[in-house]
Amino acid sequence: MSLDRQEKALREYKQILQDLVHLLRTSTKVQLSYLCWVNRARQQFVWETNSTGLPNVMFQDRVAFENHFLNEFKDTDEIIQLVVGEDIEKAKLIHYFDFVQAKNILIVPFINKGETVALTVLESEQEIDQEAIQDRIMAYNNALVNVLDTYLEVVDLHEQQQEWEDYEESLNKLDYRGHKVEIFATMMEEMQKNLPNGGAVLLAPGMESWNVILRTQNSKNPPKLGLQLEEKSVAYEALEKGEPIFTMHFNNNPRRITSAEKRTEGATFAIPVMIHDRRQGVVICYDNDPLTFKESTKHKLSNMVRIAALSVQSSVKKSGMVQEILTQSFGAFTPELWEIALNNELAKLKKGSPENTWLGLVAPDDVSALRTKFRLEDLQKIQTDFVTNLNPSKYGIPGFVGYNSDYVYAVLIQSDDEEAVSFWMEKMKSKLEAGLNLSIGGTMRPQFKVGYTKLTDQSVNAYQVMEKAKKALAKVMNDKEAELVEA
Repeated sequence: MSLDRQEKALREYKQILQDLVHLLRTSTKVQLSYLCWVNRARQQFVWETNSTGLPNVMFQDRVAFENHFLNEFKDTDEIIQLVVGEDIEKAKLIHYFDFVQAKNILIVPFINKGETVALTVLESEQEIDQEAIQDRIMAYNNALVNVLDTYLEVVDLHEQQQEWEDYEESLNKLDYRGHKVEIFATMMEEMQKNLPNGGAVLLAPGMESWNVILRTQNSKNPPKLGLQLEEKSVAYEALEKGEPIFTMHFNNNPRRITSAEKRTEGATFAIPVMIHDRRQGVVICYDNDPLTFKESTKHKLSNMVRIAALSVQSSVKKSGMVQEILTQSFGAFTPELWEIALNNELAKLKKGSPENTWLGLVAPDDVSALRTKFRLEDLQKIQTDFVTNLNPSKYGIPGFVGYNSDYVYAVLIQSDDEEAVSFWMEKMKSKLEAGLNLSIGGTMRPQFKVGYTKLTDQSVNAYQVMEKAKKALAKVMNDKEAELVEA
């Protein structure tokens, strides 16, 4: 339905109400009739329309409950008759000016779903014979119910039509010709539009664990970036079954992703990302209001994941599915992915997000010694060992490792602890002191150097943050004593 048709429907609805109130007045032979809505949310009477031939009547658009004589009748469920001067003071009839002509008042409630939502008032100089006009009042109320139901149905049909039109637009944005990371990022942002009090996050495998790798820009209170998946969670169950899982949370149970989550409220819809029959990710959709997840909404969310997965699948050969599609050959996440994740976190910061996020660049202290000591095939496997051991989530710190270049890795860390980067470095050093068990056999004691920077709302984009981290890495690599430098 177009905007013009919406406006036309509203105009016609209001005209019908105006005509009904006028017909009620003329058929009952009273001097004044009016209809007002009972707005309980704002504690006001809202005037819809009136009909009169009197020259000394004027209505305000809205009147606070306590300032109007109808206040004590706003919850009535039966017709009430009043005599002016006896049951009600003339001074309370504030819609008259100069003098009050009314001597008799009839209040007719309009009940919808067990609640008084409107009052129709008849006022007359003569006595109003309620029994004589009962049939006209009944006909008026029936017409009011029918016209309201018809209008609400038209509005609801329009909203449903618009909802599916928006959904079609969302699907059209999942262009199979795009890069796989862009397809997933677009999918996430389109899913977010259906989660007004929550958000969507993507978990994927890499670094020999499953972690949160992407959060939408408008997600509310999302799980931290880099949070590691645990068993006995909704996400794990969806991956295990290979199908979407919906659950509501009571007393923080079940957990969405891990026991490290602070609060788990509302409801969660976990949708596995299946590509060539292999689980390549899981999308966690959550909202504080479980009623958000209507059957139509769950259908849209799961179908967006399916279409995105098929779009990616069309460009990925089944024979090339030995490794995860969002990681580089060492198990570190691709530059395209962590750069989008970085830009999303910058966008959240600029919208007032209070979270601490750092980007670090990590490299072994002596790369040349490694290259001379091991064969190329072994070096590939050693870099995989490096990535696995650099993984911050292995040390209880939310974060993940991305590929930047050979022997240089990007690490994204997100924590409430201001010393999270230093804590991660100390934990990693402590573990490596005993030696790193290599997948090719044997052990080694690598030393890593880290240059890092904290994201702020003044950061322009991922490129600027990256340049700061590069300068910090260059500085620490040229310093024989330092292991950690912040830019």
